[in-house]
Amino acid sequence: MLITVRGDNGHDIEFECPDTVSSRWTNASILQGRTYPFLPFVGDVRVVFDVGANCGAASVHFARHHPAAVVHAFEPGREARTFLERNVASLPNVRVHPFGLYSEDRQARLYRGGDDLGKASVLRRHVNLDESEPVELRAGGSWAAGQGIERIDILKVDVEGCEVEVLDGLAGLLPTVKVLFVEYDSRQARKALSRLLDATHDLYIGNMFLDQGECTYLRADLAELEAATDQLRRAFAAAIGQPAP
Repeated sequence: MLITVRGDNGHDIEFECPDTVSSRWTNASILQGRTYPFLPFVGDVRVVFDVGANCGAASVHFARHHPAAVVHAFEPGREARTFLERNVASLPNVRVHPFGLYSEDRQARLYRGGDDLGKASVLRRHVNLDESEPVELRAGGSWAAGQGIERIDILKVDVEGCEVEVLDGLAGLLPTVKVLFVEYDSRQARKALSRLLDATHDLYIGNMFLDQGECTYLRADLAELEAATDQLRRAFAAAIGQPAP
């Protein structure tokens, strides 16, 4: 279905997604800048990786805010990719890739997530159906090197349980990442994220529970900026309905 969402810059965005409550809510939240907030103090954004692009809301969001960047949207699922390709068709800075990223090159089965395309996973969990399709996964670092990509400015990872494998595959590029948006789906993944990122990044925003959460990490040099703290103050004031400090 086609929905109209008021973006975080005040302009309406037409977006196509499955006609389910979950899909409409999830995609609207992304397009409104609530899931992956725009951080204006992070400059010179040239390369964005949207890993687990699904219907393309994050790719649209990043492409609108960073028109000088190339947004690489990775989506192995055929049905989700159909929505993705239509949603980014008018955005010349988005490149759609019909495979997922992982720690190694491999073939896998992608299990459907019921009536929620965003729950599709190569790990069959209680939320997944028996229905599946063959998909290709590629080692992120090797693929990036083959494309001549030496940095990732913004990295978003939402891959329903394979987030650690994706980050392992991109380990050589992680120190270049200015902003990392990542969803984790187990306490083991949460602990692994800390091990992978503690040396180079600081946790900036977190909506975190024992076995599930969404985190925003900043590269350590950016986390030291006064503008980073000011942005958090403004976000907090807006959340409680107070004037910006």
